Amino acid sequence: MADTLDQTDREGIHAVGLIFTRLNWIFREQPTSDYGIDAQAEKRNPDGKAGGKLIALQIKSGPSYFRPRGDGFVYYGEARHREYWSNHSLPVFLILHNPETNVTLWQRIEEHLIEEGQDGRWAIAIPADQTLDERHEHFIAAGIASDVASTRRAQLALDLPAIRQFAEHSEIYLRIEDWVNKTLNFRGAAAVFSEEPDAEADLYFNVAMPAYTIDYFMAVFFPWLDWTLHEYQDADDGAGEVALHILRVELSDVGKAALTLDEFYQSKLPPFQPEPEISYIRDEREDEWDIEEPN
Repeated sequence: MADTLDQTDREGIHAVGLIFTRLNWIFREQPTSDYGIDAQAEKRNPDGKAGGKLIALQIKSGPSYFRPRGDGFVYYGEARHREYWSNHSLPVFLILHNPETNVTLWQRIEEHLIEEGQDGRWAIAIPADQTLDERHEHFIAAGIASDVASTRRAQLALDLPAIRQFAEHSEIYLRIEDWVNKTLNFRGAAAVFSEEPDAEADLYFNVAMPAYTIDYFMAVFFPWLDWTLHEYQDADDGAGEVALHILRVELSDVGKAALTLDEFYQSKLPPFQPEPEISYIRDEREDEWDIEEPN
């Protein structure tokens, strides 16, 4: 039985290593550990060299790990693993591999995704469509889970330089193209820091997505902006293909909070040990103030 389990484990590690190699990652198996970091993976740069972005992998192989729940699966863990993985210096990803079906799923170990159990036990859900492949590789490269909270947190951190720029201006317009006859209809956003919305763009965002409304597009890419529609140019007014949304924008409460938090992250702590107090004593003979150092 032990030999069978060992063989299944080896199959899983080899299968996961092959997937990461195909995704242009460096896969390094780790020595066996009771705490279960089976391997590290490092994303390669476009030139093929190691890029310095590393993640830690816990690989579980076998159909017994695919415990159905709802539309996906659930993994049950122990307290010692949770503490170790949550405090690990690298993002830790749980990988489930089924050698019978060749299905490989992943989930980032995130505290907000963990469900508390009894006696230190815990569980984490793994969506059935969260397969380890090119479609999800950008989440893994960013070291985040694919749930909305994780992606929003990561994106807000990446948007901080732009948020700072927007905070410096009072008159801001955002021009967004809507390719009405294309599936990928919303394409790009040009920011204008001027009273003239038609002025040359000061900042360009290379973003694109299919969406039915401008409201949804803004909620996904610019949750840190409040906006009102300044002008809508119908596609028929131009070449019959591209409509234009011109929005007047300003930082939202989310954007302002992001800046406040960033200031807090960079602020200094008070001195660990206060400076000693100095007392001043009047010397009547000299008619001067003398300084008496504390004992």
